[in-house]
Amino acid sequence: MSKIINLGNEPEMYEHETEEILLDVIAKYIADHPNELRRVDVLTSVLEANKQRSTNAEKKRQRIKSALKGVSTMNASLKKELQDLGCIVMDGKKHYKIRLNGDTRYQATMAKTGSDGRGGSNLASEIIKIMF
Repeated sequence: MSKIINLGNEPEMYEHETEEILLDVIAKYIADHPNELRRVDVLTSVLEANKQRSTNAEKKRQRIKSALKGVSTMNASLKKELQDLGCIVMDGKKHYKIRLNGDTRYQATMAKTGSDGRGGSNLASEIIKIMF
């Protein structure tokens, strides 16, 4: 069978990103629409043909959560971890801007003087929604 989908021209931020996103969306559709039998059968076949594996995105999500757990301010190790995940950390007057591969469409902000004990976890959640 030939490939039926043209992937468009949005560049991947990491290897296999487009494939992972599409397979994730398909899996969620299947879970949310169990009564749409034919669609579920076709989509399940696509998932099985692509053998979902532990994804790069899931690994990145876990690294983000771990790196930001209990953190309220930027430090050298956090900055390095974010950079290792493909983010650029920019130093502003009152905030840090965290961008995925420097792309302004995918940006989160971290206060320089964070005081909230859950600030790191909240930021992790925001980064995951925006970038992964």
